[in-house]
Amino acid sequence: MGQRIDRDWDDIFMQAALQPDLWLEALNTLAIRTGSTHGQLIGVGGAREIPFNIVTNFSPEMIDFFAASGWATGSHNFRVAASNRHVERGFYDSVLHEDDYDRVIPELASPDYVDWCEEIGIPFGCQTNLVIDNFGVVGLATLRNRSDGRTTPAQRRVFAKGAAAARRAVRLQEKLEGEQAKLLAGAFDAIQISAFIIDVRGKVLAHSIGADAMVDAGDVRLSGRVLDGAAAPLTMRQAVQALIADDGLDHIRTRITTAEGRPPLMIEGFRLPVRSWSLGKLPHALLIANGPRRDRAGVAAYLAALYRLSLAESDIAVRLFDGRTRSTIAAERGVTPETLRGQIKQIYPKCGVDSEASLMRLLAPILS
Repeated sequence: MGQRIDRDWDDIFMQAALQPDLWLEALNTLAIRTGSTHGQLIGVGGAREIPFNIVTNFSPEMIDFFAASGWATGSHNFRVAASNRHVERGFYDSVLHEDDYDRVIPELASPDYVDWCEEIGIPFGCQTNLVIDNFGVVGLATLRNRSDGRTTPAQRRVFAKGAAAARRAVRLQEKLEGEQAKLLAGAFDAIQISAFIIDVRGKVLAHSIGADAMVDAGDVRLSGRVLDGAAAPLTMRQAVQALIADDGLDHIRTRITTAEGRPPLMIEGFRLPVRSWSLGKLPHALLIANGPRRDRAGVAAYLAALYRLSLAESDIAVRLFDGRTRSTIAAERGVTPETLRGQIKQIYPKCGVDSEASLMRLLAPILS
């Protein structure tokens, strides 16, 4: 009999970095290979504020309950406490397991998290830190019930091999997410629009050349990647907060009074379509200082930069907003109704909408 060959962990996790919806599959493979019930990828601490907590074979209600319970700190969570203890000693990516948990559990401020883990069947497992940066910590773990038992040295060796690949994958995905802001700024440079690209925390990820000129002229202030400046009815800082708040606005307008008698600048802000999850470095919102030229080419290029539509898709969106029927648009563009229908279906997910009516509401602030 030939010896069974280990799965290629780099292949498994790098696919997830390129297609984030594959992370659940990759984590499930890790769980199976280590004899565990659950695999987990979680972002905690710092600025992350738990923007993601992906757990296989786990109900969303349980994940929401954990997030609402305040157990992401070392004072209550033995997994976080064990990690903090090793980080304080300079060990940033050790594989921690039940022996480490046993040492910190007596020091916890409350047994609530321990009791909850026992109740839902995740008292055991192992973990490691994949990334520690100014965004917080990205951690990888397997969660085990009493039937799975405590991890064995062999299982922890398998976990360590998978974790090494997962660490490379997370770093790649973070880099890819970070590059999207730069690409977006470049797209606005190409159509001569001044734009600031904002992350989920309200910090400036990137900005166009025109936006840089606004900072140099003193129209707005940019310090420590925080944007501010006098404007009405919202200051620049208030405009950013309105776009990133959970119950905030999808679109804002405010006006900056410029210095030296120059005409005032109208600032428009747009919240970008929501992704299912990210590592926290995707563009979340835009602040635009000068909108598109109102000719069709200018608007189409603007939509292409804003929502990553192709120029054909942007043109279709504009024609729909102008009130043209689908049959008229198909004839004007020289395509079949079936082709046009397929193109419109591709527009919806890019813009984060699910109907033509929703698309019209999204485009109204831009095209009205």
